[in-house]
Amino acid sequence: MPNRIIREGILTSPKLAKLGWAEEVFYRRLLSVVDDFGRYYADAGMLRAACYPRQLNKVSDSDVGKWLSACAAAALVRVYPAEDGERYLEVVKFDQQVRAKKSKFPDMRSECLADATQTQSNAHLDVVVSVVEDVCVIPRKRGKPTRVQMPEDFGVSDRVRAWAAEKGHGRLDEHLESFKAKAAAHGYAYADWDAAFMEAIRNDWAKLPPLASSAVQSGKPKGPSETPLENAIAYARHRFATGAIDEAERDRLISDATAKYRRQA
Repeated sequence: MPNRIIREGILTSPKLAKLGWAEEVFYRRLLSVVDDFGRYYADAGMLRAACYPRQLNKVSDSDVGKWLSACAAAALVRVYPAEDGERYLEVVKFDQQVRAKKSKFPDMRSECLADATQTQSNAHLDVVVSVVEDVCVIPRKRGKPTRVQMPEDFGVSDRVRAWAAEKGHGRLDEHLESFKAKAAAHGYAYADWDAAFMEAIRNDWAKLPPLASSAVQSGKPKGPSETPLENAIAYARHRFATGAIDEAERDRLISDATAKYRRQA
C-alpha cells in the first residue's frame, strides 16, 4: 500500500465537520486502507479488522457500521453493490496520483459514477488525498425514470405529511431518521424519494415500538413523536400559513381530523 499524504484542506472540509470524533477517526483510518481508487469492502467485519488491527477488543462491527453510515450520510463515502453480489465502498473524490491501472475492487453497479479521474504516477511519487465536493454523473436511460442519490436536505415534505395524516401514520421524525440512515448505509438511489419514504413508513423500516397506552389515549406521546392527529393539525396550519387555504378551510380540516381520530381512539 503506497503512502498517503493528507492535504490541509481536510481540516476545513464542511463534510468532515459533520462527523463526530469516533467517526472522523474511522474516516482517516479508512484513507489508509482503501486502494489507489479509494475502494474497499463495505463489510463491517473486514473494515474493523483492517482499520483497527490492534484494537479489535475496543471496536465492534456495529460501531464500524454506524461510523460508515455517518460517513455515507456526510457524502464522504459511497457504498454500492457490484455485479458479484458484494457491497463495496468508495471514498468520494479520492483525487490522487495512482500507480495501479485498475482498482482491485469492481465498479459500482448503479448509474451513479464518480467523476474523479485517476492519473498515473511514476513509481517514486507519493499518493495525494484531498477532500473535495462530490459530483455525481447520472446518465438518463430511455423509458426509465432517473434514480438519484439522497438529497442532502431531504426531510418530511408537505406531500408526505398530507399522506401520513390521511393514512393515520405518525412519528414521522423517527421514521425519517431510520430511513435516511438505512438509505445512506446501503447507497440507495430513487427516482422519487418521497414515494420511497412513504413505502418505508408503510412497511415500518424503523421497527418503532408501540407507544404506551396512556400516551396514546392522551394524544401526547413521549419525546418528539407526533400522533396522526397532530400531523393533520400541523398540515392544516401549514397550508393556511402559506396561503394555500383560508381560515375557514383550515378550521374545517382541523375539525374533521379531530373528529376522525377521536372516533378511532
